[in-house]
Amino acid sequence: MGPPLAYLIVIAVWATTPLAIKISSDYYAPTTAAVMRFALASLIACGLVALFHGDSGLKRRHWKAYAIASLGIFPNMPMVYSATAYISSGLVSVLLATAPFVMGLLSIFILKKNPFTPLRVLGLCIALVGLVVIVGKQISLGGNAWIGVLLMLASTLMFSLSNVLLKHLDTSDIDPLEQSLGAMVFALPGLLACFALSAQPVPPLVVNASTWAVVYLASVGSILGFMAFYYVLRTVPFELVGLVPLITPVMAMALGVWIAGEVVSESLKLGSLLILLGLAVYELLPALAQKLRARSVVVSAGAGCCLLYTSDAAD
Repeated sequence: MGPPLAYLIVIAVWATTPLAIKISSDYYAPTTAAVMRFALASLIACGLVALFHGDSGLKRRHWKAYAIASLGIFPNMPMVYSATAYISSGLVSVLLATAPFVMGLLSIFILKKNPFTPLRVLGLCIALVGLVVIVGKQISLGGNAWIGVLLMLASTLMFSLSNVLLKHLDTSDIDPLEQSLGAMVFALPGLLACFALSAQPVPPLVVNASTWAVVYLASVGSILGFMAFYYVLRTVPFELVGLVPLITPVMAMALGVWIAGEVVSESLKLGSLLILLGLAVYELLPALAQKLRARSVVVSAGAGCCLLYTSDAAD
């Protein structure tokens, strides 16, 4: 799996995960669906580790990486699952688009690196205006949508913190499958405790859309998605990793409309367009400016050589 393919897998998984979470929570209570997903994913990961890594399994020296990565599962995932009871799957994905800004701020304090060039600041500001448009409309509608918004903002903070700490720790020597299993093993006790405290009833296990959604989330969303993400995190520049949440919202909203019949309001369309514009400014303009600067240097050097050659010929 090369970095470009892993990057595309992460985008595809992140675009489909919010809708799958919402579908899984239609029949099972949110915490129940989360526990089922990661319990099944842990079993699958154990089998894959035994198959491909023999007796190596989890390593004691990597426990810090497992613990940090587990923050992206617990307490992050219960917040995401609970949020889908109040807001659409498309809005869940859109709210995750605040992650680049949060990761950028955290990287200043943790990584001692400032990723915010003037153009990137402009791009993020445009994207944040789009988020304000969307969130403001949701809150103005009344009801309990604000609970889902707050849960997703807290989830984004936890997710961003986990990513920045992993980047600071340097996990380049850890196999992505091993790290995925380690993260789930460390997160399962918290998930089980959350399930026990919630006292949510467990309905009969039947084969329906929610069950298939749990299976998809356990296999593709957790195993393949986590492996690809951890691989991307250690091989792709950190700024590009932060762009993934800006790419996926429109795909997630389209799937929500097509499959679940979710309604996309005008404010959600406007906000999404602003987020895409912010993405273009954040990613494309800096690269274009760099190419123009490089071309200018080449042209200047070529003109200097021509002038020097002309002067020598005249002498």
